[in-house]
Amino acid sequence: MTIGRPWAIAILALLFLSVASNLVVAGFALQRFGPRPPRDNMIERIVAIGIRAFPPSIQDTIQAGVRNERDQIRARLDGVQAARQQMFEAMRADPFDPAALDAAFAEFRQRTGDLQQAGQGIVGRAVAAAPADERSQIRPPRGPFP
Repeated sequence: MTIGRPWAIAILALLFLSVASNLVVAGFALQRFGPRPPRDNMIERIVAIGIRAFPPSIQDTIQAGVRNERDQIRARLDGVQAARQQMFEAMRADPFDPAALDAAFAEFRQRTGDLQQAGQGIVGRAVAAAPADERSQIRPPRGPFP
């Protein structure tokens, strides 16, 4: 018995999708065991994701501003991470203290706001220095990520 051409194409397409999905899952699994990316370039990676909506000239200005204020941004990012850790410690505390958790939430909001304010200041200065024709090229990014 032979398989007709439409069925053969459908089976090959399903096999291709199966192999592709297995390779994607295997890649994610293997990535967990690989070396972690260096922490030094974490700020640049975060910024690169956040500035995709800007034209290249404004992106360059933003990246230069981040490099100039790297130490301040690193300190604020470390503050956010420390506040996050305190927040989770307050959640796990025994006995549980709702007031301590509220204080940890407030500290986390404050630190996150400080980091956002620093980033927004850099973006604001870069946009303010750009000519109108470059600013007109700013578009919201597509997809689920900012």
